[in-house]
Amino acid sequence: MKLILEGIGPIRAAEIELGKVTILYGPNSAGKTTVARSIEYLIKLMNNISVDCGKLMELINYSTKVGRIVLNDYEVSLERSEGFEKVNVVIKRGTENLQSGGCGVGTYLTGYLTGLHIASYLGVDSLAWVGYDDVRLINVESESENPLTLTDLLKPSLIKGISRSASTKIASDYSRYLMDINDALELVVNGRFELQENEVFFYDGDYYYELDHVAEGIKRAALIITVKALAERLKGLGRSPIMFVENFESASHVDYVKSLLDELSKGNVPVVVETHSGFAVKYGARKMEEGEGWRVYIIEDGNAFTDLARSELFKRERELIG
Repeated sequence: MKLILEGIGPIRAAEIELGKVTILYGPNSAGKTTVARSIEYLIKLMNNISVDCGKLMELINYSTKVGRIVLNDYEVSLERSEGFEKVNVVIKRGTENLQSGGCGVGTYLTGYLTGLHIASYLGVDSLAWVGYDDVRLINVESESENPLTLTDLLKPSLIKGISRSASTKIASDYSRYLMDINDALELVVNGRFELQENEVFFYDGDYYYELDHVAEGIKRAALIITVKALAERLKGLGRSPIMFVENFESASHVDYVKSLLDELSKGNVPVVVETHSGFAVKYGARKMEEGEGWRVYIIEDGNAFTDLARSELFKRERELIG
């Protein structure tokens, strides 16, 4: 999937090929998170989910009047009025105008005008946005966008909410979900989750711990792994999710970073990783050279660069380390 951004947030012009694992590296406020925001609003606008007009206005680069988000054959154009009073939204498929309308205050909703409900044609219809200690699920059935913690994600009720299985199968669906999580968790942190009397504990081979008493690095790794398992389950239900991990290396030693990247590359759900870790960039570049569907981009100065041999892209790092 190719994502094109023009005049969006701090990004002036960028083309990003979303691979199996896409790594975004760059300074703070360069536009890495803007990639996820663009995907989020694209999904919402294409799937009749209301979007705050002010946030759409803010998404347009301050130096331009029009911002464009293009994914595959679909485009959202955002044009700011002269007085900054409203934004005009135009949704296209190729050259065909699907819907347009103005948005000043409140929220913008496409469906009441056209019945627009076409996110599945984008190649991505839902987003799992992983923060430091929670996740927001965009356009996932039976879930609001309220952040979910690791504890929430490990409750059987979550699987019941998204599963299309009969109630008699929910228990087996949850067991499989927990098994998928534990298979990855044991490879990364040498521990596993166990359900005892409807409460989940972390077991390191010697002791059982309540989740509040587990080390931050382990909880962070467990959150990423659990969201990936949930996204894969959505994929198995016929959905087309994408996963975005913010501040990927937070609380993680380099060995966790490597193991988590390996786990994220498994399965069928594309993952976008935002990072400030030079190791993650180097590891991703090696995987990219091996032709495993990885992509690495340096987001800087309003553009997305793929030529990692350009030493000027790492000028700050060389000066600080030197």
